[in-house]
Amino acid sequence: MLLFVFISSFVGLSFGQMYLSDVEFDKVGCEQVEHYVQGQIKNNTETFEDVKPSLEPTASTAGFRFHEREYFIKDSLPKVWSFYVHTNPSIAWNASRFSFAMLFSKTNNELVYPNEHVDGIDPGQIIYLNLNVLKIKKLATAFEITTVDDNKKVIEFSYVEDNITHGKQQLTFTQTRKGYTKIIHRTYFKSESTLRDHFLYPYFHTRLTNTYHRNMKHLLKASEN
Repeated sequence: MLLFVFISSFVGLSFGQMYLSDVEFDKVGCEQVEHYVQGQIKNNTETFEDVKPSLEPTASTAGFRFHEREYFIKDSLPKVWSFYVHTNPSIAWNASRFSFAMLFSKTNNELVYPNEHVDGIDPGQIIYLNLNVLKIKKLATAFEITTVDDNKKVIEFSYVEDNITHGKQQLTFTQTRKGYTKIIHRTYFKSESTLRDHFLYPYFHTRLTNTYHRNMKHLLKASEN
């Protein structure tokens, strides 16, 4: 009897997992992301539980290159922090240089497609984006939200292990003397290409982070009207 219960529980757990092959690519609407996911499957990443961050929050960043930018928003720290945390990712990550493709929540075991609602970001969310690196070149990328620290006002997300680039991005929110908000956007990254890490990544990454924070500023201002 106990053996039967154990087997039944195990089978139920297996069927409850979401497989990458379950993705409805017609809803994603992005060929680059479809190829990216198919590549993950070929690398024996079968379920979304198998998708792992390439750099855990407490892992050493030794050997990773470093990039940092500062952004300022003329609004209070509590308001800006709340907005960054609670904005629907499908809106936050949808701008001129990137578009939201889909999100998987490990906590809720569900897939979210463009134009669907998510109540902000939480650890365990895997977000897939289509990057408009150049007008004639588009790339797919994926990262997992690993930290949302309300006390320290820190957000971290890590590129997944199947990504070309490994590492993490860290957003730290602090209040300025004038009562505004400063966001320090730090990135730790590395790949197998020296050319990419020294020249290409910093240039294109800066353009992408600029676009992201500019989009959040625009959305915040629009929410006040």
